[in-house]
Amino acid sequence: MLNSYDFSPIRKEFALTTDQAEHFLRSRRSIRSYQDKVVEREKIAGLINIARYAPTGTNSQQVGWVVVNSRTEVKKMAAMVIDLFRHMIATKNPFAEKYRLADIVTAWESGIDIISRGAPSLVFVHAPKEYGLAQVDCANSLSYLDLAAPSFGLGACWAGFFMVATAYWPPLQQALGLPEGHAAFGAMMVGYPKYKYHLLPPRNEAQITWKQ
Repeated sequence: MLNSYDFSPIRKEFALTTDQAEHFLRSRRSIRSYQDKVVEREKIAGLINIARYAPTGTNSQQVGWVVVNSRTEVKKMAAMVIDLFRHMIATKNPFAEKYRLADIVTAWESGIDIISRGAPSLVFVHAPKEYGLAQVDCANSLSYLDLAAPSFGLGACWAGFFMVATAYWPPLQQALGLPEGHAAFGAMMVGYPKYKYHLLPPRNEAQITWKQ
């Protein structure tokens, strides 16, 4: 049970101004090109240490993590995703045509990895299957990790194809070795960015409906 000694004081001098907060959030980028460099385990542990403070339903804190911190192992898991895509193409799954999986498989076979983008690390987040807010809590946790990555000199990108595969493909589910009754609800590529960005990306105007 928590007690008063478990709470750290809020550092007022660290509070962001409105301009600083806006700049921090607007400068966030999806990193899809990585240096050929291993990410130190302590850095990923530091990211997860921050991400565990993401909000969870009724503060239940049921989110767990699996880290694949080897480019070789990441590549093996990417190959499992490709196997799923080949299966979807062969069975004429509507997902295959909608997302042009045949092109992704062809690219893979020519040496272009659109699945893991050459990332040296993958972070999966999981929670109990029967927990009603699992998907929301896991998304919140990965969002915290994503936003914290640049402060560690790292870049991150949501790994959508892995997220699809963890939901449907038993070989990948088994490879993750999740606790009994758990399922993966998100995945993120992590690594040292190959390129630096110098401009804030544009976005469409917000579509707001005001109710008085």
